[in-house]
Amino acid sequence: MLKSLFTLSILFSLLVFPENEKKRAIMHNGSEVMTTYEVDRKFFGIYKGPRKGYLELKEDGTGTYHYDVFAFPLQGCKYDPIPIIWGFLLDEKGKILRYDREYGYSYPILMESTQGPGFKGCREGTLLDFIMVYKDGSFGVSSSDDWVKK
Repeated sequence: MLKSLFTLSILFSLLVFPENEKKRAIMHNGSEVMTTYEVDRKFFGIYKGPRKGYLELKEDGTGTYHYDVFAFPLQGCKYDPIPIIWGFLLDEKGKILRYDREYGYSYPILMESTQGPGFKGCREGTLLDFIMVYKDGSFGVSSSDDWVKK
């Protein structure tokens, strides 16, 4: 009987939480936010501008964020690339959030530093931003308006 219940619980968990589903909860401002990195391949890559800053989104849901401008950091905070996990925000039905904009679309993306607080001068562990898709088919990052996908 116990063995049967265990087998049933394993089967149920595989149905409810499929192994290939690329969803994760990220804590942001005290709340758990559901995200996914199961997105179209066109979003993966490096978003960069003319200076040193960039955002790299990898297919496995990891990446790197590096600020262009490093203003007012806490003592001991380093101006180094920030290793991250990331995900596009999901609505209550599990669909990726997308907002219609005059220029095209914006997709909210939540990034979490994997090495503790690294955002906003090492004050925050997460950063909410937007990936913008313009009508001409190009991509950008909202908080760094000169970062475009290369």
